[in-house]
Amino acid sequence: MANFDQTIETLVVASVAVGFLTTYLTLNKLWSRKSDENVAKSVSVFASILGILSTIPFLIKYGWIDAEYKGAIKALVGIIAGSVFLLIGSGFWVRDKQKPLSLWTKLKRAIKLETNEAGDLVKALIKPTGADKMLEILKQLALIDNKVSEKEFEFIEIFAKTWYIPFQRCDLTNNENQNTEQSLDSNYLELRNSVIKYIDISPPTAQATHLRDVLNALANADKMISDEEKFILAEVNSMLADYSSNSTQLKEYQVLVAPQDEDQVDMLKNLLPELVISSVSGGKGYLVGSFFSLDFAKMVCKKYRSLNLFTAIESSSSITKNR
Repeated sequence: MANFDQTIETLVVASVAVGFLTTYLTLNKLWSRKSDENVAKSVSVFASILGILSTIPFLIKYGWIDAEYKGAIKALVGIIAGSVFLLIGSGFWVRDKQKPLSLWTKLKRAIKLETNEAGDLVKALIKPTGADKMLEILKQLALIDNKVSEKEFEFIEIFAKTWYIPFQRCDLTNNENQNTEQSLDSNYLELRNSVIKYIDISPPTAQATHLRDVLNALANADKMISDEEKFILAEVNSMLADYSSNSTQLKEYQVLVAPQDEDQVDMLKNLLPELVISSVSGGKGYLVGSFFSLDFAKMVCKKYRSLNLFTAIESSSSITKNR
């Protein structure tokens, strides 16, 4: 036990030393640019003030109450660093072109500027790129299991009101007579296509990541994620994650259809006239889609298999064939 305590004590001391070093490296990078107006505007005054205020209680606790010098020193370093950031953000070292301004005047000007910038950010979030497409995706996900709870409706309503898009309870009215396996597959494909249309408008990557989080929160709004929601989220989450990471990698699973005679070729061209035949492992076939989820790829295969078409799922390691 003594050895364990000694190890923890050593790590704490090392943490304080690392805190000194990281603070020095950060401030050293800014110090030579402290008189640059653009640098001053890039430092958040609000964040600096909040950082100082939230660290003061730790300094009091460790320095006066517990007499724990290591924690007190680390808190003190944080307050000093926050104070320097506050001075830089207020433009304390920026030379005024007309007449010198007091620190208080500079601080008020910096706060006003940051308030305006925060307002611009809120407006950007209120009116995101492709808000109508995002709302449609939310509605389709809520309807995917043919059961729309009041929690799901309220969840979507919040976004609709924030984005100033008309939305009513009847927009989520579902026709239970269409609750068949075939219509469910179509719903999966429609939702995936809606996500593709959203991605096609090239929204900010951070917004796409946020949409993925919102979709998962919607699925869990009623405290129960259905099998249908799990199925489609496995595909949609990966699509949005792939877009947000600017990945150039091919999708994990490629669905291919290999017509066995001219009649099947004609049928396939009528269904998907833009398809181009390509070489695949073991022969030639038509690539009808690339997917992240193996289950989703199997579902697409099943639709073509119902037309008596030979299908294959090609991944990085193997091909799964179905007939």
